[in-house]
Amino acid sequence: MDQNQKCSIKSHKDLVVIKYCEQCKIFMCNKCLNHHKELFENHQLINLDKNNNEIFIDLCKKIGHEKKFEFFCKTHNELCCIGCITKIQEKGYGQHKDCDICIIENIKEEKKSKLNENMKSLKELTNDLEKNIDKLKLILEIVNKTKEELKLNVQKIFTKIRTVINEREDELLSDIDNEFSNNFCGDDIIEESIKLPNKIKQYLEKENLLNNDWNNIDKLSSLINDCNNIEMNIKNINSLKEKIKKCEKFNDYKIMFTPKDESIDIFIDSIKKFGEIIVLPLYFDDSIILKNKEESIKLIKLLSTQLKISNMKLLYRATRDGLEFKNVSDKINNKSNLIFLYLTGNERIFGNYVKVNLENLGDKKDKYYKDENAFVFCLNNNKIYKILNPDLSIRFYIQTYPILVGNSAKGNGFYFSGNTIHDTGLLNNPKIYDFEKNQELTEGKNEFNELEIFEIY
Repeated sequence: MDQNQKCSIKSHKDLVVIKYCEQCKIFMCNKCLNHHKELFENHQLINLDKNNNEIFIDLCKKIGHEKKFEFFCKTHNELCCIGCITKIQEKGYGQHKDCDICIIENIKEEKKSKLNENMKSLKELTNDLEKNIDKLKLILEIVNKTKEELKLNVQKIFTKIRTVINEREDELLSDIDNEFSNNFCGDDIIEESIKLPNKIKQYLEKENLLNNDWNNIDKLSSLINDCNNIEMNIKNINSLKEKIKKCEKFNDYKIMFTPKDESIDIFIDSIKKFGEIIVLPLYFDDSIILKNKEESIKLIKLLSTQLKISNMKLLYRATRDGLEFKNVSDKINNKSNLIFLYLTGNERIFGNYVKVNLENLGDKKDKYYKDENAFVFCLNNNKIYKILNPDLSIRFYIQTYPILVGNSAKGNGFYFSGNTIHDTGLLNNPKIYDFEKNQELTEGKNEFNELEIFEIY
């Protein structure tokens, strides 16, 4: 039963309905039921619970309607009662008053003709759904395993950090003890200074006795021992004086722990920002330049040092779309955040990133763009090259080649020598150059075998 079904008597709308009268077509609460039984002893009353929904399948469930379905709304593809289509909008009536309505008999053949087709589709979808659910279970197992492995990895890293921090703390505490012990004095000097005077006093009091007993052969060994003790006391007194001097030096030093507060704040801030959870697409799955998943992951990792990538879309491929300027511009006009991938004849993979919006690229004019975020890269040596002079760093020349990245005089980038588009429609003799080191990065045969452009987001 609909949990929102209300009693048909408005004044009882907040009470729970418990019965339905088939003859009166009304829902009743406990109060209504008592009066109804007195008035209509022979009416058929139905208990309302979650198991008798089918009894009311031909009744409109909208509050205040409780009327039989006699019409069909083609606009919303649903059954309606007279209250749903009435032009008078009172008591919740008229929700479908402006829709395309027919009586249910007139929709019968249409629904009947679609039934077999729909049942067939439903069976196919059900089979697909079961297969997809099985796939989903396997994927979830991998997802959960990966999640736990990732958590474990994070815990290991932070456990290592905590261990190093604790070890460093112990080292510094030990250094403090050693510095004070070596350079100043400890609490032991107080105990020593208290005990020493009492020992000295004993020898001072028997000074006369010691001097008078030297002729007594029986006391000679004892006298010599006393002399040694007195010498030791003198040594101890001198040592104590040196320690007291060291303690007095304490006022001449400022003892502190570095780093200062500002450095500590920077260190704490770096700890707070340490690490980042990044979700990266596993590979450029539409690329034919990248021959396998390993190459794709390698490129993703290289690019992720400069960019955040959540997904990508292939916009252009030279062998599929053609290398004429119009072919390229039609695909990437007014686009930004683009990755260009180039495959050379010697199987080397180069590329560049363009962040700037390539606006109005399709108006058949040479185009120049400034892009401070653009860079070029080489996948083979896993390195990114900064464009040293970002002014006019992106150039499109309509008569020769589709793109030049970097400044041919002052920055890293691509440049091309000779006629660049030949019979096969691919680039001839392109070069990638590190102008900072005055070194060409391409080697051997430099024809481009392929060019792909991806939009990343």
